[in-house]
Amino acid sequence: MDLELRGKRALVTAASRGLGRATAIALAAEGACVAVAGRNPAKMSDFVDELKAAGAEDAIAVTLDLSRHETFQAAFDSVLERFGGLDIFVGNTGGPAAGPFMDIPRSEWQRALDETLLPMVDLCHLVIPQLKISGSGRIVFVTTVGVKIVQPNMVLSDSLRLAIVGLAKSLSIELARDGITVNCLCPGPFKTDRMEDLVRATMEREKLDRAAAEAVWLEEVPMGLFGDPADFGAMVALLCSAHGRFTTGSAICLDGGKSRAY
Repeated sequence: MDLELRGKRALVTAASRGLGRATAIALAAEGACVAVAGRNPAKMSDFVDELKAAGAEDAIAVTLDLSRHETFQAAFDSVLERFGGLDIFVGNTGGPAAGPFMDIPRSEWQRALDETLLPMVDLCHLVIPQLKISGSGRIVFVTTVGVKIVQPNMVLSDSLRLAIVGLAKSLSIELARDGITVNCLCPGPFKTDRMEDLVRATMEREKLDRAAAEAVWLEEVPMGLFGDPADFGAMVALLCSAHGRFTTGSAICLDGGKSRAY
């Protein structure tokens, strides 16, 4: 199936590893022009070469630190200067601290707000005018299965990313007549560095060995395994394609069946 993404111009945030990286690779493989944003683009030079080798029509790395609002405009200007516009925005962020509510100080809530929700608000203000010019703009937010079901010790992630789902739903209605779709993908446990951190935290908190800690994260996953990030990237590419034109305002789980929500 031709996803008709060749030449489409995409910006992916938090793209140096994990699901952001897999997303950038999937878009590159379809011939898109891909801008990968991270705190240190110098460390992503090899990744840019990898994206071009994968099939990207063009690829660049830009400096965008989600915790520093002052980096957003310059990064966006660099993308526009290189690509001349934007068709796709994939809003990915790092994961907030894990732990039970009473163990998380207010400072961590503020940090999560500043690094998870508000960057998506600010970046949408930048990208939406360009997506309107595109006429077939796509916004995909990376959230969590925790927006569908409560996850133990994930109160920060579940709370802040629920707000992103609310943002996405509102935008999907406001922007529909501009040909822009807005969706959320809600991943369960994938084989990423973030998952490794969570498994290690579970080992330490619960005094478990690795197998037992992994079982904690997989016990509610009917498939009984961690997801492959490449499958996540493929779903992003499909939503961003011409074949995704009639899907908007949705929060789609990629979780091996973990969510029991209808």
